[in-house]
Amino acid sequence: MALDYSKFPVNTGELRLVSLDSWASDITKAEWKLRVVSLHDPLTRYHALSYRWGAPINEEPFKSYTNELVAPIKIGNGELKVARNLLDFLVQVKEDQRLKDKEFWIDAICINQNDNDERSYQVSSMMAEIYRRANPVIAWLGDSDAHTKRAFDHMAKVADRNILPSLGIPTRRTGSEHSDEDEACWEAIGKIFDRTYWNRSWIIQELVLPEHVTLRCGAYSTDWDVFVKASHNIATSPLKQFYDSRPAEGTSSSTSSLKASRNYGVPAILKATKSTMTTEHWANVLLYTLIRSRDCEATELGDKAYALLGLIQGREGIEQLPPLLCPTYGKDCSPGKTYLDIATQLLTDCEDLLVLSCAEGFRNVKLNGADLPSWVPDWSVRYPLGLRVTGYKRYQADSIFFSPDTNFSREEKLTLWPATFDKNELTMTIRGMQVDKISFVAESKRDVVNCKPFPRFLDMLLRLPEKYGVTGEGRMEVFWRTVTKNTYGEARLPPPKGSSMGPSFTKWIKERMQSVVVSPENKNYWTNLKEAFNKFWPHDAEWLATTKGCESVSSMEFGSQFAYGEYLRPFVTEKGYVGLGSQNLQKGDTVWVVPRSRVLLIFRHLGEFDTQADHHCQLIGGAYLHGFMDGSWRGKKATKDDTQAIIIH
Repeated sequence: MALDYSKFPVNTGELRLVSLDSWASDITKAEWKLRVVSLHDPLTRYHALSYRWGAPINEEPFKSYTNELVAPIKIGNGELKVARNLLDFLVQVKEDQRLKDKEFWIDAICINQNDNDERSYQVSSMMAEIYRRANPVIAWLGDSDAHTKRAFDHMAKVADRNILPSLGIPTRRTGSEHSDEDEACWEAIGKIFDRTYWNRSWIIQELVLPEHVTLRCGAYSTDWDVFVKASHNIATSPLKQFYDSRPAEGTSSSTSSLKASRNYGVPAILKATKSTMTTEHWANVLLYTLIRSRDCEATELGDKAYALLGLIQGREGIEQLPPLLCPTYGKDCSPGKTYLDIATQLLTDCEDLLVLSCAEGFRNVKLNGADLPSWVPDWSVRYPLGLRVTGYKRYQADSIFFSPDTNFSREEKLTLWPATFDKNELTMTIRGMQVDKISFVAESKRDVVNCKPFPRFLDMLLRLPEKYGVTGEGRMEVFWRTVTKNTYGEARLPPPKGSSMGPSFTKWIKERMQSVVVSPENKNYWTNLKEAFNKFWPHDAEWLATTKGCESVSSMEFGSQFAYGEYLRPFVTEKGYVGLGSQNLQKGDTVWVVPRSRVLLIFRHLGEFDTQADHHCQLIGGAYLHGFMDGSWRGKKATKDDTQAIIIH
């Protein structure tokens, strides 16, 4: 007989807890019990489980695990089916003396998953507080395998910055210099981060909100802080290059086109999210976290946004969620409607128009059978889109509209430069000033990284004037600063003058030219460009000055910065301005500076809608335009009279 949840009714502020009632050697014969408690009762104590419903890792013996509820467990006089990965955790509860007497909150058991009203209420009003009050939250990575013990032992060493240099850190080139045991330790850590748990959207609130988190894999456990420190140390040491070059799970090392597993950064990102919560307005917290979690998965696509709402609930200015942000489950809910509502709310409440630079033309979901409006990001797209500088705080392209001695508040900016919406036409209107039109586009950075020919990339470099009119810099410096968004290092700041990035770029581009795989149809064009480039560099004064005495500089220094944000494409405008924007941009698109947008925006004209006063367009995405990011390029401030209405479809 199926479990009857009506025997355990929950009222406002209440939750169900599950615990082991009677032991049995067969987990499906063990008996469990539910009880209802008040979340706000100071005597309520429980562990909350953070886990994945499906396979914990995409290899045997776990590969066959799915989200399907196939394993029956006994609860009181009823039966409830759970997924295999959860069943493995219940086995640990049964066998671990530290857990067998505890009460747990587990969503698949403690929420009636067949009651959409209950699910919506728990997600919007209860779940964040449930994880915040849990002591501890158990992050369940799944059952252990042959790598787990070695990974947990070695992770503690990687977390200690003082002993990290003594661990014999490998690289792909020097890995053979280390013992088999060393290699096995580093590979074991990679296997832990291969686990699918790290891709879940829900882990963000589940691990950011509680005070205490224990991370568990089979019978092995450690404090969450160990993983946070290890994550930071990997991301800021040569280990980053080792794991970045590691092929994705289930592929051979020669499969260069497949993305390596880089989940090692997730714990450090979650720590950054926790820090953001204490310093930023709630709307920025939500948007920044959506950006940081773009690569995460959710079984229901709307949960890519709903999973983050717990981070903002109860914060100053948002005691209750606005109606547009309240989760709804059931037939009247669609991911497209959810993403539209999220974008509308963020554009209304965020001081900046940053959300517009997250809408880059990639689309999976539909809205009433049609594509989402171009100004609405599709958060189900898991590519690392945009300029990849969360918040863009160091860019100030829109400062051209504000006097240096003026310090507008968030409310004043929203009043002066509002975004308005037409709910029937699904358009939004802002004001902006056109800077120029794109006249030349190169290959995407992703094409270059993947060793495809890049003749237009080379052609663009050769076309640039010796001196860039906006900044007075040489063409080489302008080019490498543009394709890296003038960003370098952990601090994400502009490289200083005389930086080793210049010499690194010259080495990188020559190496990259040698690695290109040329097809018959583009062989002649590519060969001609290579010849032109080989004639150019031995006689170019800037090139020679840059490469002089740079034997010790590695091409990897530039290459790692270049590869950060692959879904971007360099371009040149009619006036010779050099920029970087969405890989979906085309010749003829226009570049605009827009109040409340720290970066420039690229639009595609929709002439059939135009009137004399308004500019109807499709949003393509955000852009870096070299020499324009501090707002000083014009020499004088712009006013509202210099702008026109931009109606975005």
